[in-house]
Amino acid sequence: MADKYDYKKFKEFLNSIPIEELHRKNDEELDKTAREFEEFSDALSHGNCSFCKHPITHFSERNPCFHWLLKPKGFKTRHFPLLYKQKSYHQINLYLRWVANSTTPLRSINDLTKDRSPSKIIEETIRYKNLEWSFSCSEQCMCGETHKGKNTKPLSHYHFQMRIDGKVIISYGQFHIPFSDYDHFCFAVARGEFDKLKGGHIEGAGMQALYEQFSPEELLDLMVATEKNEDEALFRTQTLVVANKGTTISGNDIVDILKEHKKTKIPIAKLIHRLKNITATSYITPGPGVPEIAARKSNRGKKKH
Repeated sequence: MADKYDYKKFKEFLNSIPIEELHRKNDEELDKTAREFEEFSDALSHGNCSFCKHPITHFSERNPCFHWLLKPKGFKTRHFPLLYKQKSYHQINLYLRWVANSTTPLRSINDLTKDRSPSKIIEETIRYKNLEWSFSCSEQCMCGETHKGKNTKPLSHYHFQMRIDGKVIISYGQFHIPFSDYDHFCFAVARGEFDKLKGGHIEGAGMQALYEQFSPEELLDLMVATEKNEDEALFRTQTLVVANKGTTISGNDIVDILKEHKKTKIPIAKLIHRLKNITATSYITPGPGVPEIAARKSNRGKKKH
């Protein structure tokens, strides 16, 4: 099913299933995934891995597991290929998304397309406590440019970076990690090649999902001013207010809005529109609680892919 040459047959298979049956199966899968995420989060909160059933501190070269990326004692960079040779990009990526969302949903995953380099198909960063993981894939990477000479076959691949306390443990340039057939199937789903099959994240959703699901006005309706450390804020709002020609803005009105904001926690960007004879433009950007995407930089003046 995952191989690109089977796409036509898979489309025919999907078209043979009644839409009601597809909806039923989808609902069942959503319920199953929700239960698995709850079990996953509970196990992680108690220091255990729901996949291998060992503590997340356990490490054995003979049993590669996703939780190696939580850096148990004994795990070294040289062990990473043992993991990615068994687990696909989509499996590793989803695991890390679940880890991040087990404590701080959405804000710990910066997969915003607007923050992504124009040359990248994949560029995102995921954070959990003092750990940070990043993925990068350009069009050249996806096409599979050769790396070792004329006799090397093209290798469709991605790059991965892991940092602990800001220190790089696995760097982007160390591995060209091949995409599996399953990965390419998932990419085909994301491109919309199957009319009755749509991809997306729910438990693994990041910031991009918020921007896709809600309009700026809806986001403002959902926002409340943070009472905690501003460094953990999900969004930052800025509003430019200009008095209409021939009018002025009352300082008392501004003071009243600031007082109401402090009392109700309603964003100033929303309250400011109550003023008359003004033009207000609000900007909603990711807050300091959202990790910056760790871009893959060029090396020795040459552009990497």
